[in-house]
Amino acid sequence: MRHQILIPVLLAGFVISCNSENANKTTGDSTAIVKTDTTTMPTKTVVNTSDCYGYTKNRDTASLKLNIAGDELTGELSYKLFEKDSNKGKIAGELRGDTIIAEYTFDSEGMRSVREVVFVKKADGKLYEGTGEVEEKGGKTRFKNKSALKFDQSIVFSKADCK
Repeated sequence: MRHQILIPVLLAGFVISCNSENANKTTGDSTAIVKTDTTTMPTKTVVNTSDCYGYTKNRDTASLKLNIAGDELTGELSYKLFEKDSNKGKIAGELRGDTIIAEYTFDSEGMRSVREVVFVKKADGKLYEGTGEVEEKGGKTRFKNKSALKFDQSIVFSKADCK
């Protein structure tokens, strides 16, 4: 009689023991920590380009050379406007989609000045210079409100050969 009671108890203990081992294995597997190797993440490809643009209308001329590396740009800009002092200098800034926002550091009338310039590249491939209300801050001339700029063809730069 003891054997009749003891065998089912032992059998039940064995079944419970096997199930708890499987449960631990499942729990152990489902809580495993997965490490991701981020040292081989893809890097952003930077495209370097140089483009030149020119403007001529009546007796006014201007030229612009841009060196673009990713979203950053540098270049040279010069204006020769009829009956006004010419100026020539360097620009440095960034490309935001189809918009160039840069600082133009130039010499005119024997003085060095810095002013903000903004250009928009339109579907025709030309660069339209923005105009708007300006203010001086920290020795630099800046636009008061870039969202209010007008690109109404005051100076429109067309693609040109680089010299």
